[in-house]
Amino acid sequence: MGWSGIELYYTPGSPHCRAVLMCIKALELDVDLIKLDMYQKYEHKKPWFVKMNPQHTVPTLNDNEYILWESRAILCYLVNKFGSSCPKKSQLYPTDPEMRANVDRLLYFDTGTLYKNIVDYFHPQLMSGEYPDDRKANALKQSLEYIDLFLEKTSYCAGPQLTIADFSILASVTQLEGMDYKITAYQNLFAWVEKLKSELPYYEDCNSAGIEMFRAWAKSKNKSYDSKGK
Repeated sequence: MGWSGIELYYTPGSPHCRAVLMCIKALELDVDLIKLDMYQKYEHKKPWFVKMNPQHTVPTLNDNEYILWESRAILCYLVNKFGSSCPKKSQLYPTDPEMRANVDRLLYFDTGTLYKNIVDYFHPQLMSGEYPDDRKANALKQSLEYIDLFLEKTSYCAGPQLTIADFSILASVTQLEGMDYKITAYQNLFAWVEKLKSELPYYEDCNSAGIEMFRAWAKSKNKSYDSKGK
């Protein structure tokens, strides 16, 4: 394949980046992956990157000088632009209004509820050494219970087929592995995670190293945190 002019700036330890990497693989795109060192060199704060993305966040996509950040926006954009010509790829973000709305609902749920509750619970423990907050622990458990409930009737998060909602939520849920947080009691959720790990041929390439990178970073903080799930 020739160079497509598409660049993705990312760090493997970010679940948001991992979601986009899975989408790129699913769409079979030729993308130049540019890894940023955000923990030691703080490359995301370099002037050249801040000029590109004033929020200096990853992932950031550069599609022939069209710049886009926010992982869920990138997921939608990639399928809209590059998946429409192939039915199997276009179903990752369906054009049917009701099916697409289900995907959107799960993407918003991930950003506003699930991942928010993961950060709210673990971030104070990791960054400030605070004691676990029972209220935040319960909010995280409630988020996982919701996904477990969603998966009672469907094979994938948003319906009977794989969509970008699965990439986004899978990346968020597997971030918990980096903190040794167990989800085995959520039977539908656990089965779905294990199914995608074996079903997606690109799962390991897109996720395993990043999860281990995050695990190492979390341990390096020398803070104790409560990893008790269910």
